[in-house]
Amino acid sequence: MLSNILKDKIQIQVKTTTQTAMGQTVTWKPVQDVYARVIPLSVQAIAQYQQLNSNVSHQIVMRGAVSVNLASNRFKWGSKTLEPVEPPKLVNNTTTIVVKEI
Repeated sequence: MLSNILKDKIQIQVKTTTQTAMGQTVTWKPVQDVYARVIPLSVQAIAQYQQLNSNVSHQIVMRGAVSVNLASNRFKWGSKTLEPVEPPKLVNNTTTIVVKEI
């Protein structure tokens, strides 16, 4: 049962860009708060991603299909900010997203 392991509350945020007199201002607005499982990746998994020139730190597991755009979405998990590094994978009604801490 997924509800037993999805105990981390994360916030999905979307990037908005506003044109001002000084240039563009980027802000991040909350879209949705969801329960998920944030799993730190093992040293071996991080090394495998580094061979693909990807910097990664965690894996997020959520229930259902979650649409995330790599360029315009990020996640807040407590005081940490996580950015997706590859498109979400949907398997058996569970979405998995590999992220890096920024």
